[in-house]
Amino acid sequence: MSPSSAPVALVTGCSSGIGRATALLLAQSGYRVFATVRTPEAETSLLQEGSGLPLSVMRLDLIDELAVSACVRHVMEDAERIDALVNNAGFAQLGAVEDLSRDFLRKQFEVNVFGAMQMCREVLPIMRAQGFGRIVNVSSLAGRVSVPFIGAYCASKFALEAFSDALRVETRQAGVRVVLVEPGPVKTRFQEALRAYASELPETSPYRAHYDEILSEPEVKSAATSDQVARVILKAIRSSRPRARYRIRFLEGVVARVTRVVPSSAMDWGVARWYGLRRAESARR
Repeated sequence: MSPSSAPVALVTGCSSGIGRATALLLAQSGYRVFATVRTPEAETSLLQEGSGLPLSVMRLDLIDELAVSACVRHVMEDAERIDALVNNAGFAQLGAVEDLSRDFLRKQFEVNVFGAMQMCREVLPIMRAQGFGRIVNVSSLAGRVSVPFIGAYCASKFALEAFSDALRVETRQAGVRVVLVEPGPVKTRFQEALRAYASELPETSPYRAHYDEILSEPEVKSAATSDQVARVILKAIRSSRPRARYRIRFLEGVVARVTRVVPSSAMDWGVARWYGLRRAESARR
């Protein structure tokens, strides 16, 4: 990255959790940060928390294509460069595949995939002209291992992984490095987000009991923190030779490796047992 001035980072999805922790850490680490949020309340609270830091906050809905373009233009008009893009914005929707309407899926992909890829398209000409840049796409272990009842979220993260793998090779000659960060469970508002969209699920769903159980589950005590993920993102941005993928903890790396060698039938049996999804003939006995 050019040493002529403070490097500039654009981070999406900074209302809370990983995005907020990343924006604050980058600003504390010498970056001039432009952070996007969705609501006035999130904008106010982030500005207060980042008071005194080189942090600008912008409201952005990634579903709005014109707003995404305007966001990048604003950063360039203000800072005249973008050294790093962190595509963190995303959300999860609860729902078995049988209950997923086309509109339901469209919402999931609009933010988690289409919005992130438009951000990449907007910043790449800038980074190519600079001759350098770093793009960090925040995926998930769910982008490698799909599980029941968040199939739409898993599918969106699988798609983000595929796009990122292609993009990493396409942009290498331009001096741009593309990195995936794959957190496992993180202490964020994940459960809260699932509840926000649960009302769209059919009341007569055969999976209603499973939904109620998932929504009543407490936060995973062993989950990583947003600050831990933010530190990995900073490492991925700063590394002169970044890896294609970063995981947050050793255990998540083990899980990812195991899924490559364990037969699908064994994985299906284990996951079904974990979620209490017995075969119908077994359940009748």
